[in-house]
Amino acid sequence: MTKPLLSIGIIFKNEIRCLERCLQSLQPLREAIPCEVVMADTGSDDGSRAAAERYADILFDFPWINDFSAARNAVMDRCSGTWYMTIDCDEWMDPDISGYVAFLTTDRNFDFASVIIRNYDTPALDKGGSYSDFLATRLLRMSTGIRYEGTVHEHWPYKGDLRTMMLQGAVFHHDGYVYQNRELLQKKQARNMELLRSQLEDDPDNLIILNQCVESSANMPEQEGYLRRALEGVKERWSQWELFGGPIYRYAVRMAMRDQLPELEEWIHEAQELFPQSIFLRVEIAYFAFGHYWNTDDYAGALHWGERYLQGVEDYHKGNFDRADLLASSLDKTDTHSRLSVATVLASGYLHEGRPEQCAQLMEALDPARMNGKQLSDCVQNFGRLRSEFGWDSDAQMLRFWTRLGEPVPDREQADQRRAVFLQTGSVLFTQRYREMEAAGPRFHRHAYTVFLPLADRCPLGEAAAILELSEPDRLEEQLGRVERWAEVPIQALTHALERGARFPIPGKELHIEEMDALASRLAQDRERFLPLALGTAESADVQDWTQLVWVRGLLMAAVQTYPWSAQDQEPEAGMALARAFARMEREFLPRCYAPDALRQDDRFALPPMHRFGWYCAQAFAALEQGEAVEYVRLLRSGLDTCEGLKDMVEFLAEHTAEVRQLVTPPELTALADQVRVLLARLSPNDPAVAALKQSEAYQKVAHLIEGSPAMVWGGQLQ
Repeated sequence: MTKPLLSIGIIFKNEIRCLERCLQSLQPLREAIPCEVVMADTGSDDGSRAAAERYADILFDFPWINDFSAARNAVMDRCSGTWYMTIDCDEWMDPDISGYVAFLTTDRNFDFASVIIRNYDTPALDKGGSYSDFLATRLLRMSTGIRYEGTVHEHWPYKGDLRTMMLQGAVFHHDGYVYQNRELLQKKQARNMELLRSQLEDDPDNLIILNQCVESSANMPEQEGYLRRALEGVKERWSQWELFGGPIYRYAVRMAMRDQLPELEEWIHEAQELFPQSIFLRVEIAYFAFGHYWNTDDYAGALHWGERYLQGVEDYHKGNFDRADLLASSLDKTDTHSRLSVATVLASGYLHEGRPEQCAQLMEALDPARMNGKQLSDCVQNFGRLRSEFGWDSDAQMLRFWTRLGEPVPDREQADQRRAVFLQTGSVLFTQRYREMEAAGPRFHRHAYTVFLPLADRCPLGEAAAILELSEPDRLEEQLGRVERWAEVPIQALTHALERGARFPIPGKELHIEEMDALASRLAQDRERFLPLALGTAESADVQDWTQLVWVRGLLMAAVQTYPWSAQDQEPEAGMALARAFARMEREFLPRCYAPDALRQDDRFALPPMHRFGWYCAQAFAALEQGEAVEYVRLLRSGLDTCEGLKDMVEFLAEHTAEVRQLVTPPELTALADQVRVLLARLSPNDPAVAALKQSEAYQKVAHLIEGSPAMVWGGQLQ
């Protein structure tokens, strides 16, 4: 075998989930340059060893002795390459290996090389997850003779004037933290902390160990003590304070935010004074400072730190920072999710401070295809405020925004979810309450919904905006006819069109009865405007037109079900007008929709409840028109028996129908009731004659007097 240029060392134990992925990721590098893979099994029993055998050039057992350095040094001792590289099983090499090849095949005067370790916190990063980066020294020239130190958080010590280089574009991806369950994480944490406590006892002023204690004691009561001790060491200029000061202050600010410690702003200011160029200050501390000042309504402070954060992230991705910073700790909040979260809120801050130009400029740079629901919602609101408060022309931006958010990034499911959030958030801008609120504001220029006008032929919000901008019935009908998905169109647009006399449904535009009923239910949510709209439509509709009759049916049914029949402050005339319109509609609709047999008394059970009640309601008002108020009451009572949910409506009608209130029970009716009572008293309740009697016409006339049924009203109460 040719002497390897690179030896790749791996230690493992029970890593069947990810070991082969790691080893497969090394294959492009092994094919590009002479490599050997040397692996130590520290006690696997899950099949990992069999996977290792398929890839390893050297594979051996190493009994675990609670010392990571010992295991890694055992691997190094078996390597023969000019360079040594270490990788963990739950890591995998990025497909771009050009940086490794260029470095290893060029005579460079370096002894170490570092790569970015990218720690993912979700198994679905491409669907909006986040990660943290840190710079790890993973390549070493073997001739230096350096070996690992430290039982945990093992590392190669820097000695003399050895030089290190950061490999451009070199990334090790790591997802090990995602798949460890709580119990395993706690065991690992306990193991690490036991080893670190022992090291700290021997060297209590070591900032490296203190920093590791802070990192490893997350969510443990002792973490704050380690942190405060580390801060003390930085202020007293202990060894390597400049390297570890930035990440230590980062942990301090993070903890102060989490636990609401009073030192939060003090630590922010100290970090700014001591480490103004640290990437930890420019990114993570800036991120948390932005959140703090935003939450305390200090918008000037929030804008300052938000801008610093965005610039810091940009500098990080361009490499404009001291790489040595990442040798001390991992850097969080550089991912797309964190950046977009700050940017969308920062844009809102610009509007709050009356700086629409900066808001629009920032919004232009954002990619909606990478946003989650909260970020997308913030952007929609920002677009609306730009239009409403500043009259901003954002048509081109809105078109680009809508087009981009609908692209299948990373897949169609995510694009559909973004679209749904966009429509849901945008619909709020159409509500009457929102429009009244913005119109009363000191900066009002135009209603926010007009920001969607450039989407008139592309999006339901654009269709709704176009409708609201029209007033002529013929033009409204033309625009209504373009709507394909009424379920997604803000209902205020249809309310506006109907109030201005537009015909609906549009002739020749098929609309199923389920769609009509859904629209009627949505219209009914605006009670104040809905009743006159429903009554006006019913009054002007051509009931010979089957489509219009079905539409009126849906409107009146929704009105009957949502009208506040029992409210004390209602106008009786409106309720009576609704009941009469409902009865007229049912009188027209039922015979045309159902066969005559279905409307017979014995077969009406097959009708839907509302239509059963509607039949009795229609018959009741027909009786009332003939002057038969008692029959009117009886029919309403029978209708209530078929649809108990309309009890309030029946009580309302009984109380507010003038003809009923004038009723006085005739003496002959009272006498008939007395005779029926005597007859019933002589019969057993189970006697078939009782059932026959109750079906008779005579009994029906006096049933309300005998049973106390809800048919007659005396003094405003059903008796």
